[in-house]
Amino acid sequence: MRVLTCLSFLFLLSLNPALAQTWQIEAPGNAHIRQDIEVNWTASEARGDMLEIRPASGEGRRLSYAYLQGNPQMIMVPEAPGSYVLVYVSGGEIRASQPLSVTLPDASISAPAAVSAGEAVSVDWTGPVSRSDRLTFAARDGEPIRGTSYAYVGNLRGGPASMRAPADAGSYDLVYVSGSTILARTPIEVGGIEATLSAPTEVFQGGPVRVGWVGPENSQDRITFAARDGEPLAGASYTYVGNAGADDNAILTASETLGSYDIVYVSGGRVIGRTPIEVVAAHIDLGAPDQTRAYEQFTAIWSGTGNQGDRIDMRDASGALASFRYIDPNTPNVVIGAPAEPGDYTLIYLTRGGREMARRAISVLPPPAEPGQLLVEYGRAALGPEDAVGVILDASGSMLQRVGTERRIAIARNTLTGLVNDAIPEGTGFALRVFGHREPDSCRTDLEIPLAPLDPATASGVIAGINAMNLARTPLGRSIELTASDLAGAAGKRILIVLTDGEETCSGDAAAAIQGLRDRGWDIRVNIVGFAIDDDALEAEFRAWAASGGGDYFGAADEAELIAALTRAVTGPYEVVDPVSGEAIATARSGELLTLAAGHYVIRWGNGGETGVDVMAGDVTRLTLE
Repeated sequence: MRVLTCLSFLFLLSLNPALAQTWQIEAPGNAHIRQDIEVNWTASEARGDMLEIRPASGEGRRLSYAYLQGNPQMIMVPEAPGSYVLVYVSGGEIRASQPLSVTLPDASISAPAAVSAGEAVSVDWTGPVSRSDRLTFAARDGEPIRGTSYAYVGNLRGGPASMRAPADAGSYDLVYVSGSTILARTPIEVGGIEATLSAPTEVFQGGPVRVGWVGPENSQDRITFAARDGEPLAGASYTYVGNAGADDNAILTASETLGSYDIVYVSGGRVIGRTPIEVVAAHIDLGAPDQTRAYEQFTAIWSGTGNQGDRIDMRDASGALASFRYIDPNTPNVVIGAPAEPGDYTLIYLTRGGREMARRAISVLPPPAEPGQLLVEYGRAALGPEDAVGVILDASGSMLQRVGTERRIAIARNTLTGLVNDAIPEGTGFALRVFGHREPDSCRTDLEIPLAPLDPATASGVIAGINAMNLARTPLGRSIELTASDLAGAAGKRILIVLTDGEETCSGDAAAAIQGLRDRGWDIRVNIVGFAIDDDALEAEFRAWAASGGGDYFGAADEAELIAALTRAVTGPYEVVDPVSGEAIATARSGELLTLAAGHYVIRWGNGGETGVDVMAGDVTRLTLE
């Protein structure tokens, strides 16, 4: 009978293996709300099993659960304090359990008792650092306020948080929040803020405006244009006040539309200061020789209210464009190359917005004899330890596109590596700023190589680690603005190279930023290198930026052209001088083919470099400068 009973029991086990299992769990008996606790468990077969936390009775809806994926297994306890039971569930049945007591953890928070609206606030805290715990602002003795500044404590590594005070003055609390439970709070008073601005009462249309200011200088505070007694204007020129000290001025570019405006200080999304300004009509006088000869370069002289982005066109009798040059607002003349075809032409001064301001007739005569051509190329740039080269590299999402089989960013890395090894002398000041490589959907810009004597090996290593990030945006204006601090330590001449494949997408004002650099009184050239750009209007804008920055625009469609463009951007121009009169008759850059009357010339470049050259009729004369 006993044998039969044992056999029967073994037969039942074969039908229901669960009867042969044993389950055990071991975990802390006490925990604070939302704490992740560690549970050790024992089971013969755990496939599909889970841990649950239920009300103390063990009955009713589970309040937390976790499928078994490791041993020990983590599970988060409920947010409400009280008595619970931790259970092991297999096959829908509770197989093991133990009681669990949940309490509120200790937390504290401390901060200044009073701050200004929008001001940065340093917040000290202690707390459990449970999943997604955060610091934020709440109504006084009330609930957290959606949309105010916050910081996840898990990202702070125990250090203080930097918070931004609300834009509205009032009485608030700073709170430590775990889930939806406030564990600690401290009161804080947020006071109102204001700013004062000083600027000219009038500005010529399209002209630069120098604005003095006194304000809180909170993060993202900016100065811009607004309607008279109204709101800031979309698309208007602006600058962030944090890019300069309080003793410096902001530089804005006025609209070309005449009328009454305000210049405003914006903090926390609201206007806290304003001053009125009138945009009035500009005027230009244009001078040039009555005639010139084909292929020759001649000087057009302008006077009046010329602005960044203005240009002088040379058009034939039918109105077709023969040549043009953007003006430099700081230089009252422009050197223009006469076309090869003799005839009657017109010089037309146009504003950035396309308004005609002045015109003058000029005749182009046939050349006196068959011309020759001159091609000058540099070895290394004529730069020394007091000089500096700053590079702004676009690593936004569009740089992941391909040119042939290679991505644009890889080509850019290769050419920049060549630039620091072959074109810029070792020991020259060098700085590298990059945007687009750190965060997606971001306007972040980072100084990856602070200004220091160039070490080609170190710079090459940093460049090799840069990659573009999909969906990252293009903060050209902001990056150029920050060059004011990037290159502040240089004592000699400064060259800024902006390498980009697209337009501004962060609402920056690159034109105003470039004007701000020139207004510092530096010997600086701003060169724009456009890579794989097929937008004529965008290239025209880049040319205007470069002209106003005392530099040039260089377009490049592939790697070979990008190498040439960067070399020309860093080596600078040279002058072709008439040896008899001593006057410069042409200015060009490395790799640029000049057509000149046959004869002897003097070439001047860099810091006092000079050499003679004979240009032969009907031939190309080549010269390499070291």
